[in-house]
Amino acid sequence: MTAQDALKAALRDRLGPVARSHGYRGSAPTWRKSSTAGDWAVVNAESSSFSSAKQVRCVVNLAFAPEPWLRWQAENLGAGMPKSVPESLGLYRERLHPEGTPEGTDGWWDVFDDESARVAVADMSVQLDRAGWPVLEGMFSPDAMMARLRDGDLGMMKRAHQGIFFARAEALLLMDAGPSDALESQLDYALSNVIPAQRENAERFDAWVRAEAAKA
Repeated sequence: MTAQDALKAALRDRLGPVARSHGYRGSAPTWRKSSTAGDWAVVNAESSSFSSAKQVRCVVNLAFAPEPWLRWQAENLGAGMPKSVPESLGLYRERLHPEGTPEGTDGWWDVFDDESARVAVADMSVQLDRAGWPVLEGMFSPDAMMARLRDGDLGMMKRAHQGIFFARAEALLLMDAGPSDALESQLDYALSNVIPAQRENAERFDAWVRAEAAKA
């Protein structure tokens, strides 16, 4: 049995049932959960492209995509929009690491055989219980998602370095309530601070959000 086979079996037999107990569907290495509103949470166990039959390096990716965010992605990507929501399309994206990984370090689990696969997946479950399942579940609440956004924390994305991104994200979460001062403020910030090379796309986003708000 290769390291890849061992990891796949451990994910299927040990993490899969846990994911299903939290309401997620799918099979290793990706599980998804949706709300009636069309929001999606994604948990993905990613294997490094540098892995071999003898060793697999893996990490757990988390993502959350509110429906308005996905609606814009569908508009923006057109025919390129995936049928199933991938982790890469999350508004919120985060990565879980092995126990003991130093802060700011991108640590990965190493799998060589059945035993190391079981150990790795057991630790993945611990990290998911601590900072995975409950964090994603909380974001199904629109108020909690907005609070996280306004706190400037979207996992790997922080407002301090991505002000325009956060302004656009907040505009998307506000638009279905119709035109408002809050929406206007976010759209104005996003359009006023965009670099010239991205002006055309920014104007397209602005017009689309205003049109959606007008429908509300």
